[in-house]
Amino acid sequence: MAGDPFAPLSGAPNPPASRGTRDDWVPLLPVPPSAPPPPEAHPKRGRPTALWEYRSPAGELLGLVCRFDQPEGGKDILPLTFCENRGRDRQEWRWKGFPEPRPLYGLDRLAARPQAPVLVCEGEKAADAAGRLLPDHVAVTSPSGSKSAGKASWIDLSGRAVTIWPDADEAGQDYALAVARLLQGSGASVAIINPPADEGWDAADAERDGWGADRALALIAAALPSGEYMHQAHGLKPRTGPDATPLEDNPKDGGSKESVSRRSRQSDGLLSLLDGCELWHDAREEPFASVPIDGHFENMPVRSERFRMWLRGRHYAATSGTVGGQAIQDAIEVIMARAVFDGPKYPTFIRIGEHDGDIYLDLGGRDWKAVKVTARDGWSMIDRPPVKFLRSDSMRALPEPEKGEGIELLRDMVNVRSEGDFRLFVSWLVSGFCPAGPYPVLVINGEQGSSKSTVARIARWMIDPNEADIRAEPQEIRDLVVMAKNGWVVAVDNVSSVQAWLSDALCRLSTGGGISFRAKYTDWGEAIFNGQRPIMLNGIPDLVSRPDLANRAILLTLPAISGNERKTEREFNEEFERRRPFILGALLDAVSGALRCQSDVRMTEKPRMADFALWVAAAEKSGALGWAEGSFLDAYRLNQEGAVETVIESNPVAGAVRTMVGSEDWQGSWQGTATALIEALGAHVPEAVRRSRVWPTAASIKGKLRGLQPAMRTFGIIFDLDARSTGRDRSRQIGIRSQAS
Repeated sequence: MAGDPFAPLSGAPNPPASRGTRDDWVPLLPVPPSAPPPPEAHPKRGRPTALWEYRSPAGELLGLVCRFDQPEGGKDILPLTFCENRGRDRQEWRWKGFPEPRPLYGLDRLAARPQAPVLVCEGEKAADAAGRLLPDHVAVTSPSGSKSAGKASWIDLSGRAVTIWPDADEAGQDYALAVARLLQGSGASVAIINPPADEGWDAADAERDGWGADRALALIAAALPSGEYMHQAHGLKPRTGPDATPLEDNPKDGGSKESVSRRSRQSDGLLSLLDGCELWHDAREEPFASVPIDGHFENMPVRSERFRMWLRGRHYAATSGTVGGQAIQDAIEVIMARAVFDGPKYPTFIRIGEHDGDIYLDLGGRDWKAVKVTARDGWSMIDRPPVKFLRSDSMRALPEPEKGEGIELLRDMVNVRSEGDFRLFVSWLVSGFCPAGPYPVLVINGEQGSSKSTVARIARWMIDPNEADIRAEPQEIRDLVVMAKNGWVVAVDNVSSVQAWLSDALCRLSTGGGISFRAKYTDWGEAIFNGQRPIMLNGIPDLVSRPDLANRAILLTLPAISGNERKTEREFNEEFERRRPFILGALLDAVSGALRCQSDVRMTEKPRMADFALWVAAAEKSGALGWAEGSFLDAYRLNQEGAVETVIESNPVAGAVRTMVGSEDWQGSWQGTATALIEALGAHVPEAVRRSRVWPTAASIKGKLRGLQPAMRTFGIIFDLDARSTGRDRSRQIGIRSQAS
């Protein structure tokens, strides 16, 4: 909406927003209904000449974008949002942009017309003009100019028929290509208009020139599919067609015909350097290139700086000359299109991969060698694995494995209490080489000086060494996702407590289910990580107090190390590095055995994390670990019982239920209302607990019991949370009984 600025929103004149001294103002989206009207003028630029309202799909006001025309002919476009200063508990309008990912202009129109075709224009003025020219379409744009497309959320265009109408200049072409890339994988069909007019021409100019709907529809009909458009995007091209005009020099970017031609020749030359490369994409249509380097191939995201460096280096080797940044960008646009639209699709892997039933381990070395593990032939080194491994900058190399030793070579390097605990530690390592989860969470407890961090580092060194082998606990879900996307093993050091959100996220990362995060107040920009990872935690206190995490955990409590047993770090590391190739070889023997025997394992009663248990039991059955059959499952069941015991001891409700069931007056079962149960359980806990915030109310007791069900079932206590009274009122009841009852 453009016109009389703020007329629909403001009443009496409003003073300009105060400036403040701290940058801790956070935009509130949507604007609260109780918010005062926005300021009618900017403190320096005066009243805006036009404004546009950004609204949510539900029609709620999100903020404003204002235009200020300058006397010398230029213009300023400024956003205005209603913000909160959380440090000072204040709210007011401020000249501050939308938080990322930013909303699109026209979300309310998109929601109101879910089947209408969509026009993406460059700027709010052009979008309004396009909407008037083509009322059967919904016209949208992203805020903050042509270079900010990547900062907006485009999720609302998923599955829509989209035509991009860019300005007739290089910035417009870049904007169109950026939007097309951002819509890849969204299910949207995307075409791009080639504007048939002078530099800077857009939909608003078409309306000014007297265009009608028929002429605009003809322009849309001539739009190129985004893939074809990307193939042709070698820099600015002369426009063709009956309405075309010659391309003028562009002093703004130094874009004369000669400079454009030079960039085009350079980008064409860069494309000719791709001989011997394979261009491909993954399931999310992210473009990649497999490029030859020193006799081997490396896989790189085409968008990455490393690929740009490779392309520049190859150009220099071929020409002994430099290449401009715009020519590099032009070439990369085409390479991305070729990778997505012409290249094959492959799954990608970090550190551990699978192909045709065999497992591949990326050693992470400069030569990109890998280990192939098969059921029949054991393991062997190979130069070119058939899977597409990706690497992060922080990944470090594993040693080449050696044959001839057993897993007992690791035994005196790991400070654990018992043989059973050692077998569980090795079991976690063996599971870490399986390409598919679920994976148990290895939780290492112990007092100071019990080598918790050293044991965690050993586990990481054996599977997925990293520049930072163990890291501080994540502060939010994004931190955890970054750790999971950039490495195979997630290792968190010195944890003081596992908060509820982190416990839930670790459970999903352990067994699958996806982790997502999004911008506040809206669904825009949802990011999803759907994968599984081996996880380690270590800390002094008991870290597993929630039943769902306990059911997925292996708990190891390390004993203290006496002074005469302690080694210097240098002595320990030198000895471990000498043994590490042989320990890795022994683990790979176990992985081969698991592949060979997994179909032969029979379990009459499967434990939680059954896939993990079957995998390790198969390795045990093969004889590669040197353990008697059944010894792993015995240790695992005992460990799970201990984990459940830890949960019950740390949970006052679980402890009260267990005490009530074990009391002398227990009759084998109990049934009653939630209020009656609170009273009955309260008799078995101190008054201080009953008065604390951890003690449940009648409204929350059923949810508490539901979360405790798996743990209590281990001790033969069964909950019936959907019982009803047999009386006339048919009131909801809660039942508790002993399993023998």
